[in-house]
Amino acid sequence: MDLESKPCRNAALRAETMDDELLLYDPSGTRIIQLNGTAALIWQLCDGQRKVEEIVALLQAAYPEAAEVIALDVPELLDRWAEAGCLEPL
Repeated sequence: MDLESKPCRNAALRAETMDDELLLYDPSGTRIIQLNGTAALIWQLCDGQRKVEEIVALLQAAYPEAAEVIALDVPELLDRWAEAGCLEPL
């Protein structure tokens, strides 16, 4: 995903917290997407206001020891979410 993009959660998905995970329910009832704590944090940051580069920077500030991995993994994860319909079309 382009670093200038502003990913936005698909409003049709219902989110529910269970234990330490976030579950996203497709309105069709055909799938459930399970997010661990880090993925759930990224999900919350996808508000349509922040650019991908800002999301990466926030996570790098919180987890400086993983800065290089975050720079690669976050855009890749957002691409997968976009392909799966979890993010609104940009």
